Amino acid sequence: MAESFRWLFVDFVPLLYDKKRVARQFQVETWLNPSQLIKELKIKKADTNRRDLNPALRYIV
Repeated sequence: MAESFRWLFVDFVPLLYDKKRVARQFQVETWLNPSQLIKELKIKKADTNRRDLNPALRYIV
């Protein structure tokens, strides 16, 4: 069975990792800093001062 690899760049240093590890790393980075995802989906933060807003809702499309 052939293994598949992907490049992961740390600053400007290329590292060759297993494809699954690179995908998992991307998921973790997106979870920690969703700013790129928020920008691409064109969503904005909800007004948290409103009392009728569900606390689980933090972004509005």
